[in-house]
Amino acid sequence: MEPTAIATAIATLLFSEALKEGGKSLGQEVSKIASQLIVTVRNRFKTSGSEGVLARAEEKPTESNINRVKHEMIAQMEEDEEFTNQLRELLAQSEASAIVYQVVGEGIEVGGNLSLDAVTQKASEGSFIKQGILEGGKIQGNVEIGNLTQSS
Repeated sequence: MEPTAIATAIATLLFSEALKEGGKSLGQEVSKIASQLIVTVRNRFKTSGSEGVLARAEEKPTESNINRVKHEMIAQMEEDEEFTNQLRELLAQSEASAIVYQVVGEGIEVGGNLSLDAVTQKASEGSFIKQGILEGGKIQGNVEIGNLTQSS
């Protein structure tokens, strides 16, 4: 898994509604792994002097602030292979604990109309499943979605 994918997965977890609710909807094992990810990222940002980026996003989780966290995480991973491996391992554990994220069209920007057809998201059983479509994007025209199926 490349740094961009790792950063996106972790940012999605860090700023998910389930964690904002104190992990109430997460299983115990998943919540433990999520906590380890948060501590690992927070400690790394603190030692690198970039904790303000994370604090800003935690206080105001806008798309722009979350993207800054992703970019900082990518920069940190590019500088430190051990940190990258640590995050990969925690993500692997989260996958083994059945955290499932499926987002179609995250962060896309379209200057005109957008048409999607035959979009299917299917997740196996999991203790935390998040499925979404067109999250955090900017679309200036009309959106037409046909045959959207989400199941778990």
